Amino acid sequence: MPTNARTAHPVYTQPMSAPYDIIKTQDVCAQTGRAIEIGEEHIAALIETPEEEALVRVAYSLEAWGKGPNLPPDAALFGFWKRTLPDKDEAPKQLVSPDEMLDLFEQLADATEHRQLAFRYLLALILMRKKVLLYERSTPPQGDTPGVLILRQRVKGGGGPLFEVTDPGLDDETIAQATEEIGQVMNLDEVSA
Repeated sequence: MPTNARTAHPVYTQPMSAPYDIIKTQDVCAQTGRAIEIGEEHIAALIETPEEEALVRVAYSLEAWGKGPNLPPDAALFGFWKRTLPDKDEAPKQLVSPDEMLDLFEQLADATEHRQLAFRYLLALILMRKKVLLYERSTPPQGDTPGVLILRQRVKGGGGPLFEVTDPGLDDETIAQATEEIGQVMNLDEVSA
């Protein structure tokens, strides 16, 4: 059985579709159809639908988001963050700050679906690279019980909160590909696994 080089634990062979393909849409409010203006704060959301294997990134004006997202039938909100639309001439900025990534990571704390668990695990790896989360310990998988990473949020003076992260058993190649794709869609720097 293949092992995860980071943890030396066996890799589960649950298939994962193409690692986190994310379809970017135009910067238009998904609820009102109004174009998002340069410099305008808005909500970027990842939506999962049964018809698409990829996640779809859509935008909502803050006003429309405040009324509740108008999701397509059978769609599920995968995660969201606040962002500001940059000027087209500006060099691409990181779309999601480390604090916003941590918020998205925390939103997925109660996830039970494999795809969401895998996404949360990948966010945890990115946040560890950015030194937002620190590795404390891990427990290996036992039988049907997956392994768990125990991470601590880095805060001044120490003693930040602990987080349990289910290890979905992704192989190293899938981790590298998916982390790179997440980094590209969020314009993150230095996310290579």
